[in-house]
Amino acid sequence: MKINYLHLLLCLVCIPAFSSFSQIPGTDAVYLQLTREYTLNPDGSMDFRHIKKLKLLTYRSFLQLYGETFITYNPAFQEIKINDAYTVMANGKKVQEPKNAFNEVLPGFAANAPEFNNLREMVITHVGTERNAILNLDYQVHSKKGFSPAYMGNEVLAEAEPVNELTIRIRIPDGVKLYYKLLQTNSLPVISTETNFKVFTWNLKNVSAISPEEFQKSGNELYPRLIFSTSGDRMALYSDFLRQPAFSYTCDDEMKQAVKATVGESTDKKDILLKLQQKATDEFRLWPIPLRYIGFTLRTAPQIWHSNGGTLAEKAALLVSLLKEAGIKANPLAVVRKACFDEKIASLLDIEDIIVKAEPDEKGAVYLSVNTMNPQSLEYSMQDKVLVNLKTDGKVSVQKMEEYDCKILLKGMFTVGSEKKMTGEISAGVTNGANPWLVLSRDKTKAKSWFGGGIGSADLKEQGTSTIGKERSYVIYTVEKEKPFRKDSSYYFFSLPVANPGIEGWSIWLLPEKRETALELPFQMKETDEFEFNLPKEMKLFSPEKKVNIVNSAGSFLYEIRKDKGTVYVRKGITFTKRAIDPAIYNDFRVLMNNWNNVWTKEIIFTAE
Repeated sequence: MKINYLHLLLCLVCIPAFSSFSQIPGTDAVYLQLTREYTLNPDGSMDFRHIKKLKLLTYRSFLQLYGETFITYNPAFQEIKINDAYTVMANGKKVQEPKNAFNEVLPGFAANAPEFNNLREMVITHVGTERNAILNLDYQVHSKKGFSPAYMGNEVLAEAEPVNELTIRIRIPDGVKLYYKLLQTNSLPVISTETNFKVFTWNLKNVSAISPEEFQKSGNELYPRLIFSTSGDRMALYSDFLRQPAFSYTCDDEMKQAVKATVGESTDKKDILLKLQQKATDEFRLWPIPLRYIGFTLRTAPQIWHSNGGTLAEKAALLVSLLKEAGIKANPLAVVRKACFDEKIASLLDIEDIIVKAEPDEKGAVYLSVNTMNPQSLEYSMQDKVLVNLKTDGKVSVQKMEEYDCKILLKGMFTVGSEKKMTGEISAGVTNGANPWLVLSRDKTKAKSWFGGGIGSADLKEQGTSTIGKERSYVIYTVEKEKPFRKDSSYYFFSLPVANPGIEGWSIWLLPEKRETALELPFQMKETDEFEFNLPKEMKLFSPEKKVNIVNSAGSFLYEIRKDKGTVYVRKGITFTKRAIDPAIYNDFRVLMNNWNNVWTKEIIFTAE
């Protein structure tokens, strides 16, 4: 029998290709049914019930993603009840979870936090998993009265996989009012009654999965979300939260001595502020314990100090205590997304971050992270946020943050000698969110890290007259570079300098042709680069002279290269008129970025005789 080896080879090559292609349009799994029930009992205790039917579609779904379910809880105030747990295999066989499928461990986020080693995580290992198997799980978490300061919720109504049917049910006792809001959907609840309860039920069909696209709006803001509470006074809830001893901001003798030693002989309040921030961030570990698992309670500053670590809120309380001891006015701020903030829905579950507002002098406030040494005062990166001033005097106030435009101007004047050595000077001016003002306040030489591409920090020599300010900073350096070019035959390639605080630092390199969700930029940016190259007689410009000017709905792009006798001029600029790039204008944005990233606009080529 004659075998057509070419035909056989083509078949073998095509088999994996077709197999892989068949999985591209699909997902790893699908929720056939997902139900979440929230119950406020008449005695003040609370129950949360979770029911899911998850169909596994790929090997990855059970080998990496959904082979286990994790339930975190606090045994001191909460208890878990597993109502049912089994798997229906692809052939219809039902496999009940065995006893050894349920194991309690320490949650990963509490692994290095001895003060919170009482927390537990129930790990349920699903058995009988295979493609087209259906995981069935029904469990409840009961919370004792007083564990949470209010009956509240903040739930994203979308999952990493599509949901065929999603049901959200809230039960509250008769006579209790429910305050709620639904975002990104117009679904209305069905209101019914049970014995001594009023029930609110939302039923959503065919809920799309959360997109894996990069550079989406943070906080899953694009997806449906339900916010609810039985309290309609947000400020009162914050005031109750602030009645904890942690917000008395006391320091013991050891802390007072440490503040005194840290301050030293310095009389500059900003310098003192930065030293204390560094002490709080570097010497005390951040324990990423969500407040909901510890009943929104905080330890006092001396307790945090002597345990060398704390939660985000605790580290904020510690830093405020140290600043106050040093004579600097300060208080913590709760960071809440604008879309989630509603004064008539009292909740602490929408707090995304806690930072510190310090007022070292009459020039204005500085907003500080308690987790890292932020390069710029944080108000410049809080465009979509609401800041709640958590003041213990009872005057809780709200500050809605504004949008700040960023501008970067990079200029360079270079002379190439007969031995191909490059000298000259380079300068950069940066504003607002792109301006690492606090970094430069600690060390002006850090401005060298601003420059990349063909000119790096090693090529920068003397720093000229510089201006360091909160809103705008400007630096200038002399340049000496022994080997600036990549040589190939008689051609000399030079990478144009870039400003690392700008668009280069965003790392937006590869953009797909289509996009389903809005793309969010860190800032609304205008960046301009201007370079001048003075060449020796034997060196000529090889790159073609040209001018590209694009203006569209997303912004504009300019690239120009021209020569005048022995001097070559390069100008490159990009402006984004919007920070949120909707899918409707994504193609225009892609055109601008592809031109900005194009190797022909990032490199200049010379030739020598």
